Parts: sequence; C-alpha cells; structure tokens
Amino acid sequence: MLTSRKASVIAGFSIIFLVIVDLLMTRQILSYNNDTETIMFILTVVIGYGIGSFVLLGFTKRVSEEIRSKSRFHNLTFWTMTIVQFFLLGLLLVVFFTNTTEFLSPLVFAVSSAVASIIMGGISYKFFLWYRLRGYKNYTLLFYGIAAILLATSIAQEGFSKLLLIQVIKEKTPVGVPVESSFLYESSEKHNGEIQYKVMDSETTTLYILPYSNIQLYVGLASTVIPIAFAFRWLASTTLLRSFYQTLGRLPIWLWIVLSLPLVFYLIGKMPGFLSGESLAGVDEEYRYYFRLLFRIGNVCGNILFGLAFFMVARRVTSPKLKDYLTIAAIGDILVGLALSTSALQQTYGIAGHSLVLLSSYLFSMGLYLSAVALSQDRSLRKSIKASAVKLMDDIGSAQMEQQLEQRVSKLVKKEQKKLEEQTGGFSVEVNEEEIKEYMKMVLSQRRSRNT
Repeated sequence: MLTSRKASVIAGFSIIFLVIVDLLMTRQILSYNNDTETIMFILTVVIGYGIGSFVLLGFTKRVSEEIRSKSRFHNLTFWTMTIVQFFLLGLLLVVFFTNTTEFLSPLVFAVSSAVASIIMGGISYKFFLWYRLRGYKNYTLLFYGIAAILLATSIAQEGFSKLLLIQVIKEKTPVGVPVESSFLYESSEKHNGEIQYKVMDSETTTLYILPYSNIQLYVGLASTVIPIAFAFRWLASTTLLRSFYQTLGRLPIWLWIVLSLPLVFYLIGKMPGFLSGESLAGVDEEYRYYFRLLFRIGNVCGNILFGLAFFMVARRVTSPKLKDYLTIAAIGDILVGLALSTSALQQTYGIAGHSLVLLSSYLFSMGLYLSAVALSQDRSLRKSIKASAVKLMDDIGSAQMEQQLEQRVSKLVKKEQKKLEEQTGGFSVEVNEEEIKEYMKMVLSQRRSRNT
C-alpha cells in the first residue's frame, strides 16, 4: 500500500540518498560528468518530486485526515503544499525537456525557498509557544524553536545570496573547448569577483560570479546562520535522546562520542570557511579537499542523527498513530538540512535537490504538529507518553492542550459578554485579555498540581 508507513520510510530514504549524492556532487566531493549530471537530475525529479512526493504526501494526507476535517486552515495548507510541490515538478520537467534553465530554475528555487522559510517560521513559533506554556522549563523545546527559526532564516538567506548577490555573465565559448561544468571558487580580476560556478556548452559559457563588493556579506551570512542552526539542531537532538534514555540510566559514554563526532567534524571542516567561504582561501590546495570532506561527513551524519532521534522516540511509543506522525517528522528533519546544503548554483540536479527544502520543511512541521494535536485530544495517549518518559512529546501534547483550552475559554468569555450586552442594552463588565490569561494560569496551575 503506497500510503503505508513502510512505503513512506522507503520513499523518504530513497529521496534522502539521492539528495546526499546531489550534495556531494555539488560540493566537490564526488566527481561527475555530463552523463552523471543528467542521470541525477532525472532521478531527483522522478523520485524526489514524482514518486517520492506522491507517497509521502499521500501518507500525510491519510494520517492527518481526522485533524484536517476539523481545521479548514490545515486542510488548505495541505492542499496548497501539494499543489506547489507538483507545480515545481512541472517546472522541472519543462527544464529537462527544453533545457530552459535561465528563468525556470531560479523560479523553482525562489518559490521553494520562500514557502519553506514561512513553514519553518511557523513551526518555530509553535515551539516557542509550547515552551512558554510549559513554564519555560523544557529546554529541548527551546532548542528546537531556536533551530527552526534559524533554519527558516538559513533557507531565506540562501535564496537571497544565490539570487541577489551572485551575478550571471554569459560569454562566447572558445572553439574546441569541451562541454562541461565545474565549481571553481577562483578569483577573476577580469570579472572583478570570484567565479563560483562555470557551465560551458558548444556556444555559450555561463559564469556565476560573486563580486568582490558582495563577498563580505555573502561569507558572513553563510558562516553564521547555517552553522549556528546546525549547532542548535545538535543540542535539541542530544537533549531529546538524553530524555529518551533517562529511564534506562545515564546516556552511555559511547553514545555521547557517536553524537559528538558529527559536530566535531562539522566544525573542524567548516573552520577555514568561517573566514573565506567556499573558496577556502588561505588553505593549501592539497588540504582543501580534506577540509571539505570532514565538513560534509559531519553535515551528512549530523542530519541523519537529527532525524534518528525522532525515529527512536517513534519506536518507544505504543500508539500507531503517533508512530506515523513521528515518522513524518523524522524524514523531514533529516532531509531539510541535506537539501539546504546542496548548492543551488547548479541549475538542474542542484536546484532540484536544494528545492526539496519545501517538502522536508512541511513534513517536519506537520509531523510534529499532528503529534501535538493528537496528544492534546487523547488522554490515554498522554498517559502512555508519560509512562514512556518521552518528555518532549509529553510537554508538546500538554502545551497544545493548554493552548486549545485557553482559546476556548477566551471565545466563551467573549460570547457570554456579548450576550450580556444584548440583554442589558450594552452594559457589561469588561473582561480583558490579561484577566483571561491570569484566570487560565490559575486553572492550569491547579491542573498541573493534580497531575504531579
């Protein structure tokens, strides 16, 4: 069955594998030629945007049906996401069959980046709200909230940097030069900038140039937002796993080492890039490959680790429904960082791989939101989560329930106030938002004390 959890995991990891290959090809780790570029473009489009998206969105549609039937907003969000994702599929198919990359590829990149950053911004708001409703005590919620807003910023920053800071220059291809493409990261006095990427066909050479005047801003953005987001995702995942292992005792030393290695590799490999960007200026040519390799090992392994944390929680819970939701979140959490790291300067498979940030952002956000709503509406499910000592999910569910309760009380108070005004000719005792919140704090405080 195409909408089963097993089919979704297979589809998710197929897309993840393809994006890892896209990432390593665009980041000078795996060698490539025109044939392998074409093959990767076809596979990424057909599996990532076609079969894989159909399976994952179909699975999400099935498991979210009950919640979407009660929420016009989330039903509209799902169908909007589905339409946009398959619209991007259509654009990429046009790119493949017509080789029209000049306008269509940047359009795919811009649309996916804009929508994905909005989605990640939305789930970051929910994390901060849940953190507040749980009394500012669950630091895993805080770390995920910070990581999500930084991911939203990173996605938007990538779009801004690649679309607005990079200049595209076309030149006539010299006679006899072979058709090829390559990432150079070489300075060019002729073009007053750094040549990031070059594509040569039989007639035209296209250069993607970072002007010297933009280098400081470009490197500054790339060297701050994305690495900080990675660090907070690592903090969130390790605190989640620590909570997961609390019932078994302390987190084993060997597991701490395994968790720490991706971060160590990431930081060591990224170190030269903090000052010089992708060019790794100042590093000897023979060592540049090893720094890139360390950085990408940390990057890939780290993103797998982030999603693995949710898979481990999913294995622990007994509810099939909650397992489905956490599986969706896990696939999205792995994929979003990998897709974001794929270079969007490459106009076919690079753009296709990078633009999967949209699908992954939606899966991550929807999986966690569905988990929160399910827990908030099912008392027996909350009890099972408490018994399993998965504190993150317990707090998310409780916070979501408290938010829904607060909204119901607010609506009820306003409704009764309006009735009183109608009965008394406009006279009533005004109850403001602060008074409602104070009353809710008292009720929720009593509820928490009964549950402890």
